[in-house]
Amino acid sequence: MADNKEPLLSVRSLAVEFRTDKGVVRAINDVSYDIFPGETVGIVGESGCGKSVSSLAILGLIPSPPGKIVHGSIKYRGQELVGLSEYGYRKIRGKSISMIFQEPMTALNPVFRVGSQMVDVICRHQKLSKREARLKAIEMLDKVGIPSAGKRIDEYPHELSGGMRQRVMIAMALSCGPDLLLADEPTTALDVTTQAQVMGEMAKLQKDFGMAVVLVTHDMGVIAETCKRVLVMYCGQIIESATVEEIFRCPQHPYTAGLLRSIPVVREKKLKRLPTIEGKVPDLLHLPDGCLYADRCPKVQDRCRKEVPKLVGETGKQRVACFYPNNREDLM
Repeated sequence: MADNKEPLLSVRSLAVEFRTDKGVVRAINDVSYDIFPGETVGIVGESGCGKSVSSLAILGLIPSPPGKIVHGSIKYRGQELVGLSEYGYRKIRGKSISMIFQEPMTALNPVFRVGSQMVDVICRHQKLSKREARLKAIEMLDKVGIPSAGKRIDEYPHELSGGMRQRVMIAMALSCGPDLLLADEPTTALDVTTQAQVMGEMAKLQKDFGMAVVLVTHDMGVIAETCKRVLVMYCGQIIESATVEEIFRCPQHPYTAGLLRSIPVVREKKLKRLPTIEGKVPDLLHLPDGCLYADRCPKVQDRCRKEVPKLVGETGKQRVACFYPNNREDLM
């Protein structure tokens, strides 16, 4: 994190709820964090912990109904986004803040050619003719590693492989030079080789464009390779915030430690069974009192079941929401 810089994005006390047939689910609860210019921040956690919802909330893409931001603030360069009109959001989406969605086959319109979709985005935000926008689109497809970009631009999404579609999404997201890129599981369903290629291309483009990146993932390996800072989420809350080095050297929250222990590592000739996090995530419709991780935590005490731990620690330092955080001796 860069010192003496104003945050590019500032999220404060954000809460998002969804109305269901069974009741109201709070998918995001009292989430606060800052994103600074040019940095890469990872948001990690299990499926359903609120990672994707937090990104959708930034761009005003929470489906309403059933979803709603019930309180909190999201400021981009000092401008409040919560409550912004759809017209206001359209001026920001794609130009200032872009997003790579988790599944490119559903994010891309299957009945329009790749070029048509990219040209539409470019023309909407830049004063270019359709011919100039097409040339820009071809240039971006070439930058993300798509061979024969001048030919591929006239193909439909179904004619491209999963890796190619993901590259198209990256090219489209970066075509207007955004300040902030939200990447929601950008390598999901890709093989390991393609995943490495896509992440490498994203890192190079980030450096070229000088943008900040928020990487939403469940893969701690990807976090280790690409991010400088990590936010760990559990049940819609941030339970730990630290640099990548701090997280991997000494994860203070027992949940974070459990995530790291579950990473496959070949250290011996005979492979051992991977450790698991016992128990299951609590029902968001019937949340227990106290710490939401208490029933799964090996360090649980009576206090944990009665009080809710707050995210504590100095701003800019490692912060954890736990009454009995780990130290290095606990992890030996």
